[in-house]
Amino acid sequence: MNKGEIYIAILCNNAVAPDQIQEVCAGLEEEGVAFLLQKRNNVKNVIQLGSEAASISPLQVGIGVDKNGDLCVHHQKLKQAEPYLQDNLQNARQLGKNAARLVKGLPLSF
Repeated sequence: MNKGEIYIAILCNNAVAPDQIQEVCAGLEEEGVAFLLQKRNNVKNVIQLGSEAASISPLQVGIGVDKNGDLCVHHQKLKQAEPYLQDNLQNARQLGKNAARLVKGLPLSF
């Protein structure tokens, strides 16, 4: 991606298999929001990953995925310990959709 592109950053622990992230990405794609997926070597909890993702995202919204399959959506303006949403891989597509809806200013879907 070039510097002019906008996206939601997704940071995941290296232990997470790529197929486990597919549903998160599918939810973002369904809402028409681009994403950038990056793996992290250092072990962090899901909230730290989400907060870091939000800080590098041009849209100020990021998604963290830890090695246990926990997910969180974070916004750069929130305190690190208080993510916007938290869930697990069973609801990954919905979490991706809601992250995109946060960016677009639409109501969340449940």
